Amino acid sequence: MTDLTPTILLVDDSPVNIEILTDSLSRYRLTTATNGEEALEIAFSREKPDLILLDVIMPGMDGYEVCRFLKTNELTRNIPIIFITGQNDPENILKGFESGAIDYITKPFNIVELQARVKTQLTIKMARDQNQRLIRKIEAINKKLTDSIEYAKKIQNASLPKQEFMNRVMPEHFVILKPRDIVSGDFYWVGQVDAKLVIIAADCTGHGVPGAIMSMFGVAYLHEIVGKNGETRPATILNELRRIVIESLQQDEKSEVKDGMDISIVTIDVAHQQIEYAGAFNSILHIRDEELTIFPADHMPVSYGEIDRSFKNHAFPYQKGDCIYMYSDGFASQFGGTSDKKLMQKGFRQMIMDHHHHPMPEQRSIFNDFFLKWKGFNDQIDDVLLMGIRL
Repeated sequence: MTDLTPTILLVDDSPVNIEILTDSLSRYRLTTATNGEEALEIAFSREKPDLILLDVIMPGMDGYEVCRFLKTNELTRNIPIIFITGQNDPENILKGFESGAIDYITKPFNIVELQARVKTQLTIKMARDQNQRLIRKIEAINKKLTDSIEYAKKIQNASLPKQEFMNRVMPEHFVILKPRDIVSGDFYWVGQVDAKLVIIAADCTGHGVPGAIMSMFGVAYLHEIVGKNGETRPATILNELRRIVIESLQQDEKSEVKDGMDISIVTIDVAHQQIEYAGAFNSILHIRDEELTIFPADHMPVSYGEIDRSFKNHAFPYQKGDCIYMYSDGFASQFGGTSDKKLMQKGFRQMIMDHHHHPMPEQRSIFNDFFLKWKGFNDQIDDVLLMGIRL
């Protein structure tokens, strides 16, 4: 069994003082030194003392030199030192504290006072050491968790559409995805069925690991609904995805897990130059000839909710040069600016209008810089997703 009794190093060139100190502090593990050099050797040994009682006037190195040396070394700077000396004038007492001591006991010392001060300093030392052990343990746990989440990020990124695929099938576009934490509850998905292109922007309930798990869930079932089954009608995709979420998570009015997704889905029919759209809380923006149109979403989530009806499908013809923007609420919800307020949807839409005429890759840089400048020193409060498409 490990002996947790604190160890005290007694440093004094007087055998009488050493004997008195040894008798007075017999409840502790004690080691002794009669000069500064010997004291340093013990202090730097494998079994470092928990406390040092140090005389000032000694042959060779005096106590002040020993104390300063110990306090400037990384290995010994945290060992508390109490001076025990007959040098009790204010100048010497100040010099002792300036050299790094935590207490100063004058000779001849009162045994009860000595024992009380030693006990106090050891209690503080033991508490500090315990705190350091807990901090190191927490840091180790945190590193392990962070490493796991960092690897989860690689898996999540691998599930997103490859840039090569998007460059091949999509019109001019950009994507901004900024997780609040390492992994994201926001995600995007792109699939092609014959001549139709299905583009999805999603915001899962929560962020961090819970949001990321839900996002992987959504990606997997979108591959099945669109990729495998060939469904391209946005409202039908939302209805089927909602059915799967409710059934898979066993959601009902009594369910504790009511997590889901807010999603906007755009299907581009190149052959007929038509866009179909449906949304679960997530609207889309359409800009043509400097005019912005908001295509609203249904106010019900892709999960169990108070409203249970089919999502509405919208369709409209598009023209060359039209711009479509799909997004989560993270951008508009961010606190920042000179007034430290949320950007809000009005400010977000104005930002889009101010810069929509730039090429899409340039817009990505502009909006990314805008977000960073707006956020400033504030924490990011939510995941951020913004997609822009020029038809």
